[in-house]
Amino acid sequence: MSTTNVSEAGLRLLALAEILSGYAATGATNGDLAEALKTSRPNVTRDMAVLIARGWARKSEETGRFYPATAFTRMCFRTTDDLNRMQTHVEDLRRSMTGR
Repeated sequence: MSTTNVSEAGLRLLALAEILSGYAATGATNGDLAEALKTSRPNVTRDMAVLIARGWARKSEETGRFYPATAFTRMCFRTTDDLNRMQTHVEDLRRSMTGR
């Protein structure tokens, strides 16, 4: 795949979403995310604003920690749901062709 038209900021944003998914229970501070992403805190602040606007992240008003939001986790589970549908389809085909 050519990386000619790939945005560094876009790649950083997607990496941030991936890192944030590991903090579903505890949440992450701006500093936690900056360290894990090896970027600056202002970059994390800007990127988190995008994820929050998209509905993929939320910020706790009480602690200031960031968490993945339900829209992000639902997106992840849609992949599992699709695979389960395909598995059911294959099992149905197998039963219809083999009688087992």
